[in-house]
Amino acid sequence: MNIEGFDIEPHSAMKNMKLRYFRVIEEIFNAQSLVGASSKLNLTPTAVSKACLEVENILGVKLFTRSNSGMMPTEICQSIVETSRIIKAELEKLAHKVNEFKEIRTGTVNIGFQAPALEKRIMSGIAQLKTKDAALKIRIVYRERPYLLDMLESGDLDFAFVDFFQLNQNKSFDMSVMHRDNCFAASRESSMSIPELLEGWEENRKKLWILPVRGVALRERFDATLSARDLQPPNNIIEYNSSVGLEDLFVCTNGWGILPLYAVPIIEKYIILNDHYDMLEEMKLESGLVWMKNHTRTPHIEEAIGMFLNNQTD
Repeated sequence: MNIEGFDIEPHSAMKNMKLRYFRVIEEIFNAQSLVGASSKLNLTPTAVSKACLEVENILGVKLFTRSNSGMMPTEICQSIVETSRIIKAELEKLAHKVNEFKEIRTGTVNIGFQAPALEKRIMSGIAQLKTKDAALKIRIVYRERPYLLDMLESGDLDFAFVDFFQLNQNKSFDMSVMHRDNCFAASRESSMSIPELLEGWEENRKKLWILPVRGVALRERFDATLSARDLQPPNNIIEYNSSVGLEDLFVCTNGWGILPLYAVPIIEKYIILNDHYDMLEEMKLESGLVWMKNHTRTPHIEEAIGMFLNNQTD
C-alpha cells in the first residue's frame, strides 16, 4: 500500500510503534514546537525531532507540517494523539487494577496520622496488626490534616487519625471519636484559661506565640475563635508542623502556646499549673478515626479499621 510516497504495510508498521513514541507525538502536538516538547520530555530538541521522524518513517505518513513558526499537526496526527490518550487512560486503569491485585495478595494498609493525643494508641494498634500478620505492609503518613483528607479522597490512604473540626460537614467520611479534650494557654512563666486569654487579648496578642501552621486543626479552631470575636491574630509568631523539638522551643523562647490538656504532664515540669481552667466550648477537641464511605476495601483493611474501633477506651 502506497501512502504519500511510502510503500508500507499498516499492520506491520504498528507493530514497531513504541509507547514512548506516542508521548513524543502528543507533546509536540500540544506545544506545536520541538523546543516546547523537549522541555516537557526532558530531551533535547534534536532528540525529539529524531523520534518524530522515526515515527513518521514507521507509519509512512507526515504527522506535522514544519515551518519557521513551528510544527503544525496534520489531520492524521490528531487521530494518533486521540488514540494515544485512550491508550494512556487504559494503561492507567490497568496499573490501578494490578496494584489492587498486588495489595490484596500481599496485604497493604496506608494510614494517615495527625492526632498527637492518639499517638501511643495508634502505634500500639499498628504493632498489634503487625503481630497478627507479619506479612502485612504498613505505611504511615504524617502530614497536615488537609493533605491527609485529600489523600483519603484520592484513595492514597485507607484511613486516617485526625481532628474532627468541621469534618462533619463532609458527607463522604465515616468517623469515630477516640479522644476528647480542651485547651488552655501556657508559657514557661505562667498559664491561663482560654476565656481569660481572650478577655485580655489586647495585651496578650503582643506576646510571642508558638502556634501550629494553618491547616492543623488546633490552629484552625484558635483562628476561628479569634475571628468570631473580631480579635486580630498575634503579630509575633513562630509556626510549627511537627512536635519534634517543640518542648525545647517553648523553653528557650519563653513563648506562649495553645495547649491541649493532655500536654499537662509536659508543661507541669516547668510551671505550677492551676487546679482548674475554665473551658471554652469552641476550643473543645475531638479526634479519632476517619475513612471514606461507600468505598470497596480489602478484608485486611476492614479488619484494621474494625480493630481500632473495637480498641477505643477514651
